[in-house]
Amino acid sequence: MFNIGPLELLVVLIIALIVLGPQRLPEVARSVGRGMREFRSALDHDDEDDYEPAPEPTSKPEPEPKSKPELEHAAAAPATAGAYQKEAESSESSSSSSGRV
Repeated sequence: MFNIGPLELLVVLIIALIVLGPQRLPEVARSVGRGMREFRSALDHDDEDDYEPAPEPTSKPEPEPKSKPELEHAAAAPATAGAYQKEAESSESSSSSSGRV
């Protein structure tokens, strides 16, 4: 797997013994072994049962097109509002100009 021979393994163990010391080396070896065991069991465990299939997407109903009278009314509404605004502006300007004279 890692292509480590016995000589390389011995060198790694000697370095670990020097760095960690004789008291901590068994603790570290146990924790590394436990971690590797848990990792392997997690890899071997089949998690396919845990996953649920995604729900089928539901299509949204298309909005119904507006009828022709509704479209005409909607198109006329902005023009009517603009006409009211123009009338209001013209009446304000005429009333303000008559007050100045």
